[in-house]
Amino acid sequence: MRVKDIMTRDLTAVRENQSLKALIFLLEKSELSGVPVIDKRGTVVGFISERDVISAALPNYFEMLRTASYLPDINQLSRRLEEIKGDPVSKYMVEDVITVDEDEEDIHVADLIIRNELNRVPVVDEDGMLTGIVQRIDLLGALL
Repeated sequence: MRVKDIMTRDLTAVRENQSLKALIFLLEKSELSGVPVIDKRGTVVGFISERDVISAALPNYFEMLRTASYLPDINQLSRRLEEIKGDPVSKYMVEDVITVDEDEEDIHVADLIIRNELNRVPVVDEDGMLTGIVQRIDLLGALL
């Protein structure tokens, strides 16, 4: 099966100059954990997730959670988010984003997602323009 048979033609994305506050609002309203970042032409230039935002606010937070002695301070997260909420998404996005095209085999994309521990992968055309998204659950359903 090909990506075009299982992908969602969801073009939910953020522009690279949008603020983190706008991103958080979008993620909350769309119930997504991450979205592609596009330039003004619609070309995928990155990806940003909730995890990226938390890491931007509190570097090393996820590593500290693994230690038994660390007690998270939600107030600290709130204060830091307030400080960086106006920053552009481009400052914290993953630039080396993995993308796939519509004609790729589902098993190849499943391998990419598993190996790279991804939830979602942008689907792009030959010009790098966003055409949709393929999610881990889409692949699981297709491979069942």
